[in-house]
Amino acid sequence: MEAQFDTTASSLQAIQRQYEAIAHNLANVSTAGFKRNHTVFSQMLAARLGDAQAGAPEADGAARVVGTTVIDFSQAHLVPTGRKLDVALEGGGFFVVETPAGPMYTRNGAFRVNAERQVVDSAGRSVAGEGGQITLPPAVSSEDLRIGTDGQVLAAGKSIGQLRVVEFKDVSVLRPAGESCFQAPEGVAGEPPANTLVRQGFQEASNVNMVEELVGLITVSKLYEANIKSIRTEDERMKTILQVAMG
Repeated sequence: MEAQFDTTASSLQAIQRQYEAIAHNLANVSTAGFKRNHTVFSQMLAARLGDAQAGAPEADGAARVVGTTVIDFSQAHLVPTGRKLDVALEGGGFFVVETPAGPMYTRNGAFRVNAERQVVDSAGRSVAGEGGQITLPPAVSSEDLRIGTDGQVLAAGKSIGQLRVVEFKDVSVLRPAGESCFQAPEGVAGEPPANTLVRQGFQEASNVNMVEELVGLITVSKLYEANIKSIRTEDERMKTILQVAMG
């Protein structure tokens, strides 16, 4: 009995993590450059749901589920906007933004110019250039900017900097840091891009598929119900055993 409840408890915890991941994804379906979350548990949903509905027994330990949340960094499609400071990445790289907590990495290239005429992201953080902060010269507007596929920023035909873009050999080390950014572990730094191109006048869409997320939400709900039913069935069985034992 204890093993059964332990198994069900682990499943319910994993279901909760999957539900939270789906809710987060749906909330960011329109966020530029957003990368969806999913859990290892999501890959087991169909099999587990089928077993639960059929009442199939499971071997000890086999039913324990660990809902580890991971990030899907797959490329989403690029949406043309025509805006000069909308830039998207084609490939696996990241823009670098400077923060008090150190460099952060983002796929959201919806940039703007602040009061000091510096290029910043949507949260007001400095967008890193290869040679430092990128600042527009006087009398130059963002509409005058041209950004090459290598990230070179031109104003009136003259280079004023180059967007810093980096790639990671293993993107799984990156962790969400809020505001569409990721943080690398201490001692891990990005490398110069080998297969990433910068596209001016585009935004990368979120890689969330709303239909898939809604289907996942339904599946999670059904699996939750199946686990609750399992708990109630076991509870009733134990009541019956106690009644018989007490005569």
